[in-house]
Amino acid sequence: MKVGILITARLGSSRLRRKHLLPVGGKPILAYLIDRINYEFADEIAVGTVITVIATSEESENHDFEIFSNRGTLIFFGAIDNIPLRHLQAAQALNFDAIVAVDGDDILCSVRGMRTVYNELSNGSQYVKTTGLPFGMNCFGYSTKFLRDSLEGHSDDVLETGWGKIFDETYILDIIMQTQTVDERCRFTLDYEDDYKFFTAVIESLGDAISTVNDNDIIQFVKNNGFIDLNKHIAEEYWSNFYRCIEKEKES
Repeated sequence: MKVGILITARLGSSRLRRKHLLPVGGKPILAYLIDRINYEFADEIAVGTVITVIATSEESENHDFEIFSNRGTLIFFGAIDNIPLRHLQAAQALNFDAIVAVDGDDILCSVRGMRTVYNELSNGSQYVKTTGLPFGMNCFGYSTKFLRDSLEGHSDDVLETGWGKIFDETYILDIIMQTQTVDERCRFTLDYEDDYKFFTAVIESLGDAISTVNDNDIIQFVKNNGFIDLNKHIAEEYWSNFYRCIEKEKES
């Protein structure tokens, strides 16, 4: 079975321009997510059963993601405003049987969660999600066939926000990730300047351990060091924008 870990990202964000290339500790912030994935899946990557891919859109500025090619990461350019279609295009072009989907904004997304999704897809599940982790640490995945079937009648839609609505939830395998510390104030996603300050503080404080640190230790570290206060206030604005985007997509 060949699985693509697709990191969905683009450089045209209006709130925080070119956010995935913002520097932290001497390298682009997205490199930390890639390094964590490559460490967790080193054995599978070595034999070619897992490939890490940045799944971006066809706009010219996104070619700047090619700086990550030297990390063994492929760059795939697909549909501009339909993310699941972009995933399907990548899966078909690269012969993936299944996809683990990771949001490129989620710099410290749980690699344990990715491993769990990968294992369930390898065992024949069609659609898998993790829950129970702080916002920005969960992930999901699906078989290429399930994705192709789900996209029937939706290939021309604008699907950038809340696009999980096209999937039949009766197929979902929901995996609750157990953590010792859960705090709903924790925000592990990169959308605003204060999120950038949050990730910079966490990554620079952890140093080399950032590639291997586990979920519980990250969450506890953020709470113990007061980093949670750097961006917890953004939640209300984020969700307001999120639902506004969903309404705009319905109108398009």
